[in-house]
Amino acid sequence: MICNNCNHRFRGNFCSHCGQKAEVDRFTMRSVGTEAYEFTRSIVVLFFQTVYRLSIQAPQHLKTFLFKDREHLLSSIEYLLFSGTVVSILTIKFNFFQTGYNQIDPMAQMHFVSTEFFIFLNHFFAYTEEYSSLTNIIAIPCFTLCSYMIFYREHYTLGEHLIVNTYIAAQQALFLLLLLPVILLIPSWKEYLLDGYIVASIVYNCWVYYGLFPEGKWLSVLKVAVCIFLAYILGLLFNLCIYSLIVPYKELIDPFV
Repeated sequence: MICNNCNHRFRGNFCSHCGQKAEVDRFTMRSVGTEAYEFTRSIVVLFFQTVYRLSIQAPQHLKTFLFKDREHLLSSIEYLLFSGTVVSILTIKFNFFQTGYNQIDPMAQMHFVSTEFFIFLNHFFAYTEEYSSLTNIIAIPCFTLCSYMIFYREHYTLGEHLIVNTYIAAQQALFLLLLLPVILLIPSWKEYLLDGYIVASIVYNCWVYYGLFPEGKWLSVLKVAVCIFLAYILGLLFNLCIYSLIVPYKELIDPFV
């Protein structure tokens, strides 16, 4: 028999050269439906397994994924795209971050900051509130660079740092879904819950770093704190630069101020 894939002569049900089946089944509506069901089921099951594993024992499961079993977690890109999309839709629909905290207050302006720059910053922070998931994704390279430079002695590659920080960003985004029912039921708690979410996100990031990069108890604590601080500052500046390039400066000036 001649293989339809590589033209190799073989005997049996599979090609001895490339593994191609001797006879390929025809597609039917039943086979297409079965294939779609199995694919969806595997993705959904693996997604919820990833959510659970990264919530309970993130450092251990990330090590397993990086060095042992690549099927242990849902792909970091798929996980980030799914969580980022869902959370973005919900946060925009329910105005999660539009708390009014960054409204312009002329009395609060410092004398050495121009009115135009103050308005620019006000619009920038309003943008980060409305598109929080997007700004978190943009900041992933900043966290990757900081963790790679500060924990270089642990011999993780830059790509491995990128994978770890992608999973962290995706998991932090999903934590917002836990706030949705409470915010809808008790809107007055919104601001306090969002403050708690920010703190919880930082704590989660610290926990994962501390578990992945053990360099001694107090040394690890110090390095994690420095890394998180620098990463948030760098991420804020990076988002600010991107925002200033995307949005023309002249469109941010409020003519009524």
